[in-house]
Amino acid sequence: MILNFVEQHSEQLSDIFQALADPTRRAVLGRLCKGPASISDLAKPFDMALPSFMKHIQLLEGSGLIQSRKEGRVRTCAIETTQFAAIEAWLSAQRELWEGRTDRLERFVTIAPRKERNHMNRSSNAELDLTISRIIKAPRSIIWNAWTDRASFEQWWIPAPARCKVLEMDLRPGGALVTQMSENGGDFMPHLSGCFLEIVDGERIVFTNALVGGFRPAEQPFMTAVITLRDHPAGTDYVAHVMHKSPADRKMHEEMGFFDGWGTCLEQLATLAERRA
Repeated sequence: MILNFVEQHSEQLSDIFQALADPTRRAVLGRLCKGPASISDLAKPFDMALPSFMKHIQLLEGSGLIQSRKEGRVRTCAIETTQFAAIEAWLSAQRELWEGRTDRLERFVTIAPRKERNHMNRSSNAELDLTISRIIKAPRSIIWNAWTDRASFEQWWIPAPARCKVLEMDLRPGGALVTQMSENGGDFMPHLSGCFLEIVDGERIVFTNALVGGFRPAEQPFMTAVITLRDHPAGTDYVAHVMHKSPADRKMHEEMGFFDGWGTCLEQLATLAERRA
């Protein structure tokens, strides 16, 4: 789920963080924090030709971190505070998410040794697949309801504080699964558009975003997920097994926050189900 969030902000964030990555540009921003300055004044501390220095200025301006204006022969630069406010808001959201995960960590149920809980099926491929699991202290019927009831699904499918809206949930092979997310509690944006491949009542759900409803091919296929519920002495053994088409896609999904994002959603599902048990 975190992956989707990053994708939706990737262009703006990439430009900003690319601009901040260079020490020369950071030094320029540090100087401009003290007040506006001319190009010639900004360039003085740096041992480089003016055309080379101007490339740094152009990148900073293109990312929206600074703005410039020309008066006569002098071009003056100043900080553009709007982008810094956007960065602060994004970092604050990430900080809240990480602090929340740390607080919830102690509530996780201890996972049994891997050899006892290897739920990967025969077609599993460690280079292509990611798996997350948990013992939820609730019967399968309650967890199944939390997965298949729209109102319940919306309560856990996206990491809080973001909100989820289910547009379509047609629980049959070929049925559509379409969700939207809102970060501010108001405007909703696309989140997932997929297709159910298999529904085994109370036991198994398979869906993919490689297809949309009616088994029609999707524009940007990325993953297929297999959700399995098994009885366990303490409740239900819940496993989410996610398959990718290439090692690069698997790596990207993991690096973008698979275990954090899906783990947060699984924690939210467990909290909801255990409260109802």
